[in-house]
Amino acid sequence: MIMRPAQILEPAGLSISQSPVIVKSGDYTYWSYTPSTNDLVLVVVAFDSNNQEVKRWEVPGYRYTLDIGIDNQNRTVVFYMWQKAPNYPNGSYPVSLTWDELRIN
Repeated sequence: MIMRPAQILEPAGLSISQSPVIVKSGDYTYWSYTPSTNDLVLVVVAFDSNNQEVKRWEVPGYRYTLDIGIDNQNRTVVFYMWQKAPNYPNGSYPVSLTWDELRIN
């Protein structure tokens, strides 16, 4: 994990998450987004070293990433989300994606 750089990558229709952290693995950097429409969807986007989008994942039911963690034992990236559907209280809901799920090649 690294701190988010000053240059913000914001694909059309997405708003950057509140989390100051991004994940870097090899040549790829993973960012967390919420749709600009405020839909309850966690969107994770991988960018290559030229800041070109190479892959995107969507997890319905969550929005607003507070933080990102790495669980080496379970080989997952954990996104801690602020809101969860349907209408649960705001908090810190963990959403895990395995390293294999986030693999580019």
